[in-house]
Amino acid sequence: MSERAQNDASGNAFPLVILAVVVIAGLALMFLSSSSSRIERSAIGTDGLAIWLQDQGIAVEKTAPEEIVGQKTPILRILPLYDTDLTVGRRETEELEAGSPRATLRNLSLAAFRSKIDSADTLVILPKWRSDMITSATADPDVLIPPGQMTIFGLWRGPTVAAAGDGFVQAPVTKDLTDEMLAGEAALYAPRVLSDIVDDACMPVLSLSGRGTLLARCDDLWGEGSSFYLLSDPDLVDNHGLANGDNAELAVAMIAPLAAGRPVYIDTTTYANITDTSGQDPRTRSLADLGRFFEYPFSLFWIGIVIASGLALWRGSRRFGAPLGEATALDMASKARTIAASARLLRLAGSQSDLVSAYIRARMETLDGIVLGAARRPMAADAVASEIIRRVRHRVPETAQRLAEAYGQLAGDGPETHQRLAALIPFEEAFQETLDAFGYAARPTRPADR
Repeated sequence: MSERAQNDASGNAFPLVILAVVVIAGLALMFLSSSSSRIERSAIGTDGLAIWLQDQGIAVEKTAPEEIVGQKTPILRILPLYDTDLTVGRRETEELEAGSPRATLRNLSLAAFRSKIDSADTLVILPKWRSDMITSATADPDVLIPPGQMTIFGLWRGPTVAAAGDGFVQAPVTKDLTDEMLAGEAALYAPRVLSDIVDDACMPVLSLSGRGTLLARCDDLWGEGSSFYLLSDPDLVDNHGLANGDNAELAVAMIAPLAAGRPVYIDTTTYANITDTSGQDPRTRSLADLGRFFEYPFSLFWIGIVIASGLALWRGSRRFGAPLGEATALDMASKARTIAASARLLRLAGSQSDLVSAYIRARMETLDGIVLGAARRPMAADAVASEIIRRVRHRVPETAQRLAEAYGQLAGDGPETHQRLAALIPFEEAFQETLDAFGYAARPTRPADR
């Protein structure tokens, strides 16, 4: 391969490399956008809980039920939280956790949380592990969220949970109202119980024997009559915790009475899918809603579209040059008269060879503009013809072969005049086929152009 060909190849490869980078970035974005389901499949997720409850005869809704504002939906909503402070927005959380393993894995607003607990009986599961646990799946003190970082609802001047031991702890679980002990023992790594502040505000339901409250019922925290159940340690029900000790049996013993025969829905959404039928349809849309299509993560999609479009336009301008305007009728008539006058002068002079050369030169200039475009670098006439034939061969090899043979008989002063005249017809046929191949429909010469 010649040096010029190598340079052309490297020049053509550059935009493809950029496009490949854009495609890879898009795939990475799609992978990251699916991080929500990644949590559910991880050690701290709840996919295993849904399977286990179904196996134990408890119905589990896999899709979000239809909910209406002001009406209690007949389900038990299990709401695992991966947000250490519902009063802080996503952007502020990212700034606070910049440069360190994330403690907030899924942002949920306090408004959405309250809508969820208002519309159905809800078991809220507090977070415990940072993002390291998803990748390592190894319980370690360094990947625990410090209790002081978990203010969750922003109601109390202190953490929502407290540490109740180090390492793996096995302890029975008792009902606070009856002191009845549940069958089996809970096995929890660095167990968490509700803090004394929450204990005072909520009614304990289950306790980790001798260590503190594991499950409590919180009523009317915001003064609007809403209530929910609050579980302090997610390892009792999450994917890796269910495999430890008697946690799986204890999870069923805890959830079954709360469900009371109703199906369970494990809610992993960050919004309240609740229809307001109070007279104002929340689905009414306005032009202002279009702005949401330009917010994150849609903004990344639009950025990708702009980059790809810019690359395509840039590459097109390099390949074809600036857009050419339509030739006016005056231009066409002037060009036709010039060609006709030149041909007449050459015929009168008896120089048929020069006439053929002028004709071939005009045809090759036409192909130069169509096949090579404005991006062609300066080069000799023979080099231009070779480049044209090479480009045509990539698209229509047979036509390129006929064009090369006919051009070879016409070019230069070697062939006799009658041989050059005889080669005009196959050259013209190959020329017209080339025009067709490059999207320029061949048409018969108009009488006015002759």
